[in-house]
Amino acid sequence: MLYRILKKDLLRRKGVNVILFLFITIATIFLASSVNNILVVSSAISYYMEFSGVPDVNFILKGDTEKEKTEEWLDDGAKDVKEYGDSSMIALNDQNMKIIKNGKKKEYAAAGTSVYLAAAGMEYCKVFDLDGKPFSLKKGEAALTRDAMERNHLESGDKISISVGKTERKLTVSEQIKDAAFGSDMVGMNRIIVSEEDYETFLKDENAENIRMFCVMTDKAAEFVRDLNNQDFTTVLSTVSKSMYKMIYSFDMIMAALLILVGICLILIALLVLRFTLVFTMEEEYREIGIMKAVGFRNFAVKKVYLLKYLVLVTAGTVVGFAASIPVSRAMVASVSRNMIMEDSGSNLWVNFICSGCIVLLVMLFCYTSTGKLDKISAISAIRSGKTGERFKRRAGIRLNRRGKMSVPMFLGLNDMLTHMRRYLVLMITFCISFVLITIPLNTINTMRSREMVVKFALDPDSAVYVRRIEKASEGNYRYKDDLLAGMQRVEQEMKAKGYDAELTGIPFYFLKISKDGVVSDQKLLVLQNLGQNNDYLHYDKGEAPRLENEIALSETVLKQNKWNIGDWVDVNIGSKEKRLLITGTYSDYMQMGQSGRMNPVIDMKEEMMADYWNILVDMKTDKTQKELAADLKKDFPQYEWDDAQSLVDQNVGGIQDSLAKLLLPMTGLLCAIIMLITALMEKLFIVREKGEIAMMKSVGFRNRSIRRWQILRMVWVVLVSMIAAVPLSLLSNRFMLRPIFAIMGADVEIQVVPWQVYGVYPGILMVGIIAATIFATGKVKQIHIREMNNIE
Repeated sequence: MLYRILKKDLLRRKGVNVILFLFITIATIFLASSVNNILVVSSAISYYMEFSGVPDVNFILKGDTEKEKTEEWLDDGAKDVKEYGDSSMIALNDQNMKIIKNGKKKEYAAAGTSVYLAAAGMEYCKVFDLDGKPFSLKKGEAALTRDAMERNHLESGDKISISVGKTERKLTVSEQIKDAAFGSDMVGMNRIIVSEEDYETFLKDENAENIRMFCVMTDKAAEFVRDLNNQDFTTVLSTVSKSMYKMIYSFDMIMAALLILVGICLILIALLVLRFTLVFTMEEEYREIGIMKAVGFRNFAVKKVYLLKYLVLVTAGTVVGFAASIPVSRAMVASVSRNMIMEDSGSNLWVNFICSGCIVLLVMLFCYTSTGKLDKISAISAIRSGKTGERFKRRAGIRLNRRGKMSVPMFLGLNDMLTHMRRYLVLMITFCISFVLITIPLNTINTMRSREMVVKFALDPDSAVYVRRIEKASEGNYRYKDDLLAGMQRVEQEMKAKGYDAELTGIPFYFLKISKDGVVSDQKLLVLQNLGQNNDYLHYDKGEAPRLENEIALSETVLKQNKWNIGDWVDVNIGSKEKRLLITGTYSDYMQMGQSGRMNPVIDMKEEMMADYWNILVDMKTDKTQKELAADLKKDFPQYEWDDAQSLVDQNVGGIQDSLAKLLLPMTGLLCAIIMLITALMEKLFIVREKGEIAMMKSVGFRNRSIRRWQILRMVWVVLVSMIAAVPLSLLSNRFMLRPIFAIMGADVEIQVVPWQVYGVYPGILMVGIIAATIFATGKVKQIHIREMNNIE
């Protein structure tokens, strides 16, 4: 008997059943694949670090003058050091690297990263091919990361030229590699791997800028870094811990987290739609329910009829969704594994299976609670379709005689929504969720393209353009302040000779030891110093910018970690001397993951070696945009690297906004399709419920066109109310979802909302889809005859 009832139910409402099946399937795909991706990536980061031999701490020294001294300290003085190793690298500048295409040399795009030359076969921070296997290089061969090759349009077999001082070699690109320590653009460093023979040849050149990297394995990384800072090493350029590497790669989970959010919202929508259809079906079949109760069926036996139908639909949807989530999971993992080496993820299919099973249990539990209404219905009231024929309260709404200028279809649509608000609540919640979901990636993209984001990277958004790597090929990388100033003056003169009246502001940065009352900060801090006229664009949350020679500003993260405050005096090691400086202000930015300092422009840093310098601000009068000016300057000065603000931000956040931009249109299309399905489903059920009213309207002269207009305008009113309700929800999602994600990078940022996009274009696209679905669904109005008046109350 149950089989016959089930078969009849499934065939009677094919459209509704298909829509519910699709919802469950889509929700299962999103939720199962996204949760799987999160688990795979979170475990893969640790696996990748261990597999590649990334140390707990690595620190870089300029040259080998303190190599022996450092080894002695690591052997005897340093605490909790389990083992360590060291390797050599050669620092390159943009002029050292060229791409050879058709016999001609072209510029190598470093994307603002510091590039180093290293020999294959390192003990720590190992590199592998794309399959995660070791490889070897012959003399004359080189290996590059996939991002570097794609950025420069290189393929295996292409030629590059590398010069160090007077030594120049043409190398063949033979391998694409995965490099855990230097492979992400967010690290700010990149390596070109060559054979040991070629490396030794380059290293023998007297102009080779040798960099020594020490890799230390320890269980107490923070204590080791603090102990390292207490030493009197003067050539330490930077210190990086494994936790920082993990944080950088954790950004690969942002996309998966967004898709999990979509999956959860789809499940919520599916539950709401299920409840609506279930309650509607029971109300439509009250007479059958009453007869079943009258002949002795108990409540659970009646519920079982409905639960079986939805169990079949939900199980079928989750089985199909589970099967589809497997290739989707693999595709998502593959998009992440392009930067990492992962364990075999086939064993993680249990995650997809558990998620699918949880969806079945959740939906069936929800269906069971929704059938609780049957317990309160007696056999007599059910036979009478649940109606008593009496109304004990007046229906709220609006009166037609007071709305004389309003057309009848518009009045009916508005009045329906006001008098039956609960009936349309499911639609309103669904539309609200859809609107909020579309604003999340949109607001993320707009924030990453905002002026504030540029300032968070210590750049002036109003500068005409930016330049990086102004060294001549014979100079090597600048290491001292005076060298940078001389180079800036030379570039200013070169630009003036070609008609560009520009002022340059350089931003060198140093890694300095900072202490208070003898207690050293957890690590050497990245401290920036503006050299030039443009010094007033940086923002401070509290206090003021450092102006005097004995003043400094530190980021909010540094103050919190060390329990320092504005007004405290700190001791800063500059060169071989210790200088006492006053903390005058605090701020938040994304330099060194939010842990940085800003030195006043007037302090003398001649004796301190720069770690490097940030992008140089170029200020001049021009009518061109930054992108247009950068393109012109690349033609006039091809030896330098010119960029606009947005390109620099994109390089430093690892291309997350590009992934979101690519996701935006498919996500909009998916959400539009989803709400069109929901709208079509709801409208079909509304028409079934309102057959009697529609038949009566036809009997008094209403045409099909007027009735359909009423149905469409009613849906428009529902959408407009939903959009208004979605505005505060969108603002809450900005505050409690997006701001914490941006804070991971090291600083708070104001989420940017572009009203014409967030409240105009994209909701407009969804509204067009809703109206189209309503027009399609109201086609059934033509099939309703006057005899259906018998169904009216």
